[in-house]
Amino acid sequence: MTDSQKPRRSVIAPVFITFAGILLIAALAGLPFLAGPPTEEGLPDLAKFIGRFHPVVLHLPIGMLVWVLVRESLNAFSKRPDASSSRTVMGFAAASAVIAALLGFVLYHSMPDYDRELAERHLYGGLAFSCAAVAAYVIKVWVDAREGAGTCLYRFVLLASAGIMAFASHDGASLTHGKGYLTDYAPEPLRRLLGMEPRGTDKPGSQPADQSVYAGVIVPILESKCYSCHNEEKQKGRFRMDQYDLLLAGGKEGEAIIPGKSAESNVIVRVELPEDDEEHMPPEGKKDLEDHEVMLIKWWIDSGASKDAKLADLKADDAIKSAIAKIVPASAENPQAKPAFKVDDSLKTLVTQLGKEFPAALQFEAQNSNHVVFTAAGLRDKFGDAELAKLGPVLPSMVSLDLSHTRVTDSGVKALAGATDLKSLRLAKTQVTDAALPLLAGLPQLESLNLYGTLVTNQGILQLASLTGLKKLYLWQSKVDAAGVSALKEKLPGCEIIMGM
Repeated sequence: MTDSQKPRRSVIAPVFITFAGILLIAALAGLPFLAGPPTEEGLPDLAKFIGRFHPVVLHLPIGMLVWVLVRESLNAFSKRPDASSSRTVMGFAAASAVIAALLGFVLYHSMPDYDRELAERHLYGGLAFSCAAVAAYVIKVWVDAREGAGTCLYRFVLLASAGIMAFASHDGASLTHGKGYLTDYAPEPLRRLLGMEPRGTDKPGSQPADQSVYAGVIVPILESKCYSCHNEEKQKGRFRMDQYDLLLAGGKEGEAIIPGKSAESNVIVRVELPEDDEEHMPPEGKKDLEDHEVMLIKWWIDSGASKDAKLADLKADDAIKSAIAKIVPASAENPQAKPAFKVDDSLKTLVTQLGKEFPAALQFEAQNSNHVVFTAAGLRDKFGDAELAKLGPVLPSMVSLDLSHTRVTDSGVKALAGATDLKSLRLAKTQVTDAALPLLAGLPQLESLNLYGTLVTNQGILQLASLTGLKKLYLWQSKVDAAGVSALKEKLPGCEIIMGM
């Protein structure tokens, strides 16, 4: 073989692999557009069987890519000219990534039960990862053929593959286990690092005696045992349980709850099936509902499955009262005897009147109190500036106000000028900007302020420096960065400012 022949022969394999790689990437990229959206009935059982191997196979490319990253990291710091190549492992990583993506594609089309937006994002993420892995392998083939030329490009594409893989894996975990599966029990320092609120900050230490059965008893049960599979991101059986109307509406099997008839309600039927039955809920691997939890759900359904009924409104025997005591703090069910206390009659009248317009949202802080609390959790986009203005007469007595995920704007926040006793205010995911901060700075008793997901900035939050009693400030996913936090921290050293990554 002459020297002139060697270069020509050395590029034959890389050229062939490049051509095949380009065709494969094009096929993967075009697959969703050629196949179209999934059908309502899904794919045949054989396709479902094949597609369910996706969670098994996907761990193979992840592990191999991690190994390639480790090997390339070692090679980057090694001065040995004969350092081993990662080409073979990268080839297996790319091949297994393609197989995992194809199985995921089949699963996506055969089981249309998940939240469509999240499932699509995971699908495209998986396809993008497989395309990037194939591209990385093709580049690595050329790098080895050219004795190292192009190594930087290869490592860049390799890192990009890893980044895409991380995002796709996160979405896959959210689909499978629910949004908070990895973080629900995270230590508090890690929760702060991730921009999450400390556990229990949204749960009051005690509930008023007139707590609604749905919000105070049923929701905590469903949240702990059912929401992970039936929520906004994941809707097994096309059924969401995280909102009252959707809970009653049911899913592809029809009505889930028939008010007054627990024995005929599909939720109860599925829960009471034998554990080895395929239709038993929760599914295998999930923690079953406890006997007292099932008893309370049946009691609530048989009592009419009302969203607004209070504990005092429904008849409860000793067994039900005992079960409620395991869910609702004892102070709400059996308050200790206290000295006689006179509730302001005019305030009581206002709370009663506004309670008709905002059921279960406005309540007294405690049985013997002239302070009130309000949460718009069940109202969300139905609550805006006009609705907040209606609360004006009771705002001077308000100590806790949750307006998260509502349509409240800077203009509406002006109504809070009279809320001089307000200690806790949640404006997360509202349209609030810096323009509202001067007014918030004038709330002398404020101890906790949540501005997560708002448009406040570094310059704006400095206006909160006058809130010397502020203990907690939530700012993740806002326009505030580390510099803004540092500047405010100098002025409010006693305030814990909680930010995302």
